[in-house]
Amino acid sequence: MARKQLILAALAAASATTLALTGCTTGGGSTSGGKTDTIRTTTVADPNTFDPTKFSGVSAYQTGGLLYGTLVYQDKNNTLVPGVASEFKIDDPKHQEYTIRDGLKCGDGTEITATVVKDSLENFVKRSKQKDLVFGPSTPKIAADDATRKVTVDLDTGWSDTARGLTMNEAGIVCPAGLKDPDGMAQGTVAGAFSGPYTLTDNKPGASLEFTLREDGYTFPEYREKPDGDYAKKIVFTVNSDQNAVANGLLTGTYDATSVATEAMKRFDGKDDYTAERYANSTLYVMFNERKGNLMTDQKIRRAVAQSLDRATFNQAVGGGVGKVLNSFASDDVECVDTSEDSVIKKDPAAAKKVLAGKTIRMVGTLGAGPNGAGNSYVAQALEAAGAKVKLRNLDNTSWATETDKDTWDLTVMASLNPSRTIGGGLNYFTGKTVDDGGRNMAGTEHQDIVDLNAKAMATTDKDARCTIYKQVQEKLNQDAYVIPLSANMAQTTAKDGFAAPLINGSAPTIAMYIKN
Repeated sequence: MARKQLILAALAAASATTLALTGCTTGGGSTSGGKTDTIRTTTVADPNTFDPTKFSGVSAYQTGGLLYGTLVYQDKNNTLVPGVASEFKIDDPKHQEYTIRDGLKCGDGTEITATVVKDSLENFVKRSKQKDLVFGPSTPKIAADDATRKVTVDLDTGWSDTARGLTMNEAGIVCPAGLKDPDGMAQGTVAGAFSGPYTLTDNKPGASLEFTLREDGYTFPEYREKPDGDYAKKIVFTVNSDQNAVANGLLTGTYDATSVATEAMKRFDGKDDYTAERYANSTLYVMFNERKGNLMTDQKIRRAVAQSLDRATFNQAVGGGVGKVLNSFASDDVECVDTSEDSVIKKDPAAAKKVLAGKTIRMVGTLGAGPNGAGNSYVAQALEAAGAKVKLRNLDNTSWATETDKDTWDLTVMASLNPSRTIGGGLNYFTGKTVDDGGRNMAGTEHQDIVDLNAKAMATTDKDARCTIYKQVQEKLNQDAYVIPLSANMAQTTAKDGFAAPLINGSAPTIAMYIKN
């Protein structure tokens, strides 16, 4: 969806002071007076890759955002602010203009010119499964003028979400060294690939990762609410998926700032020496493998799955009831979300049993769906109570993200990050070009009816008209059981005294963390 777009002219008065902290030559954290220059944090698993065009899973997003700058960034209240682009004009769904910030350099000192950005975006179009999310069905015409530092994007079919899509880490700017050595970049060994503030300086798979602030040539997002402190010179991630252990680490001083999930969030209630803010880290919904010949191509079976589930019980299993039952695949803070439950299929165990009894269902789930995948276990138990035989595999998040690209499962509890924070952005997991054809859609069928409605919504800049279309989309998804909405998977950005992990437009990006003055 098109949002109210933010042009740099409206920020001119704030830019000068912002650049004092976030500009290209800032040195980051401070060690004066014995103050630490390091933030110690956590991630749930190893990143699947350091190639932004192939990012998948929360760990890749957490770490990748430090390494690769994006043209623009999301800020609070669905606004956009400058990043690699110091100015931008994005008020036409068929045409955008970006002025590349002067003074930016790659990790090896190469200047980041308009041509460097153009080459990176064309690489994204060629290699990323997120291409259609950002640019729609068009093959974008991307032009660069190094003299004026301008990059222009022209589309044959209007796509109002283009600028929002370009805030995603997958669209991060890859420097020439990374384009020349994509295999090395994927391993994180090509420092010259990085355009963001940090480089990867240590990587111990299964244990930890260390990122070090570059000396110059980078920029941080120009958030309108400027950090009251300094960005860290080092950020150290410990791989830890046990939420109680993460909470213990925060409480004992092992970690400085990180996100906490499940009931472990409650351990910080009333603790004045910690700042804590909850948010919908992901939305959870049942999604089906509808490849030809599979069980879930039958709408009656998909609807029976919905009839077997109690969504409030699922929410309790996932996070002890701290989450919120949803009526859409998108969280309630996304523009155009339909919060009505009218189209949601109601629980009806007797009706479900008539359809599901004797059926064998292959289920795969991420351990992130509640403590040790408790949400998946509840779904499996509910299906078995309806007479189905369920073969459940609970996997770590990175393995699950890989497994759902295959034809080895019938249903999964999807944990959608939806980094663009849009309705259209959340659709590509189960509509449009499939993973078998190089897309992002894991459902195995395009759901052309939804694709057509989404294209219609993307062609308009009128918010009310767009939201009317997206209401139709969400109603059809629910009634035809393309998905079964469940609940918001809540997390809590948590920081001890002296550190900050701000919540930015419904998410907690690691690039926004800083050490307080």
